[in-house]
This record gives sequence, structure tokens and C-alpha cells, in this order.
Amino acid sequence: MDVDTLEGLRRCALFKGMDEESVIRLMHMVRYRVLTFSKGEHLVVAGSVCRYAHIVVSGEMSAGLIAPSGRAINMSLHHSGNMLAPAFLFANDNTYPVTIEAKTEARVLRLLRSDIERLITAEEQVARNLISMLSNNVVFLTQRVKILSMNVREKIAFFLKEEMARQQTTRVHIAMSRQLLTDSFGIQKYSLQRCLSEMQHQGIIKVDGKQIEILKYAEL
Repeated sequence: MDVDTLEGLRRCALFKGMDEESVIRLMHMVRYRVLTFSKGEHLVVAGSVCRYAHIVVSGEMSAGLIAPSGRAINMSLHHSGNMLAPAFLFANDNTYPVTIEAKTEARVLRLLRSDIERLITAEEQVARNLISMLSNNVVFLTQRVKILSMNVREKIAFFLKEEMARQQTTRVHIAMSRQLLTDSFGIQKYSLQRCLSEMQHQGIIKVDGKQIEILKYAEL
């Protein structure tokens, strides 16, 4: 196992609380492949059956769907250490509702469901970690549904409040591009720009490139 793959696995929540030697020991018990993807290449397409567990070990992968209007909606962005759609591996209806593609050149470790089950049986910590991952995914998807039901202003306000809490500052850094942000909100780019301009004109926020300072939290 190469250094990058091992580092990606150690970042994965499936192996949380485990040292390097424990991860290596467990991975010697199972069969796996590390796949390489070019930017824009699909890992899975919506409607295909989930037969494998996938863990991003380097690069970025995005999961998205097509709305009834035909607009592409980005549901989530995954980095090194993220496990892709783990719940579908064990679901009765185990077809992917989203298409997962590489946003950059990426490497993904692939495991059979039977090998995930072997890891769970062999190490109690892995079983606890998987339960925690699945629970967190439910919370995340619930928030995504909530966001998609909001209007543009509400989506931006919700996002900024979440980032303020996560970054612990009123001057938040927006890591993703404006296009990726609009895709995640399910809105047009001009709608985002117009709403940000209106909020800045009202003195609620101050936009400076990828930095947005919240000036009037109560009016968000």
C-alpha cells in the first residue's frame, strides 16, 4: 500500500481512532483496488447498482443529480478520506440516485461489500465508526433537503451561518467556486450574484473576493 492511499484511509471516518498499524493490519485482511480518474470522468452514474464501497484517497469527487427542470444540482463534494454513499451499499434499493464524477484528477479505493462486512466483524471500532458515518449522512441529507426548499436569500443566509459556526469567525472564507456554490444551492449564478449584491448594499455583508464578512447577523 502506497503512502497516499494509507494517508487517505487514515483520514476516513471508517478508521477513526485507529493507528497506522491497525489500518494496515485490517487492509491486509481484504481485497481492494485503487482506481485513478481524470477530471470529469464518472465513477458511477445515477441509476446504477451500488456493489462496492468507495473511499477517496486523493483529489476531489462530486455527487450530483438532475432536477426535474433539467438543472444539474451538486449535492456534495468529497475529499481525501471521504467514503462515497456508504448507506446505499447496505440498502434494499441499492441504486445510486446521484452521479459521482471526478472534479480533479482523483484516486479512489474500491472494496466489495463482503470485505466491508469482514472489517466490521474483525474490528468493533470499525462497526461503531460505520454506524456514526451512516447517522451523520442522514443529518447531512436532511439539511440538504431543507436548503433546496429555501428561496435564494434563505439559502445564502443558511450557508453563511453554517460557515460562521464552522470557521468560528464573522469573516468567512468561501473555499468553493461561485459556480460550485450555485450548483449546490440549485440556483443560477446570476441569482447568487444579485442576492449577494443586494445584501451588501443593505449593509448586511461585505464581499471581498472569496471572503464574506457578516456585518449584521440578525438581518441575515
